[in-house]
Amino acid sequence: MKTKQNIALLLLIIGTIFFFAGCADKSKELLVEDYKKMTNERLLEYFYQVNDEIEKQEKSSGPSVGFGVGGFGHGGGAGVGVGTGGTGYTAEDLRARRIEIRLEMKRRNLNP
Repeated sequence: MKTKQNIALLLLIIGTIFFFAGCADKSKELLVEDYKKMTNERLLEYFYQVNDEIEKQEKSSGPSVGFGVGGFGHGGGAGVGVGTGGTGYTAEDLRARRIEIRLEMKRRNLNP
């Protein structure tokens, strides 16, 4: 019975890691794009994508709760942890990019 619980906990941890790694990949993907070469329509779309990603990062940085159960031989243990912060990724780079995009939009006389 304990083995099944340990396997379930391990799968949950692995799934969480992949989820948060996916969030960071999306942010890096957005930061690589060259907004200065975009058309006006694409620039507006890009601006909203960056905004959405910032919002997603800020939502995922709320408090987190973790539970752990483990055992070795005849011993066993359990633990509970509460932490602040989510992915460990801050949206500072995205915020800086959003400012750059706004300046480019202003230069082109575009309004979001």
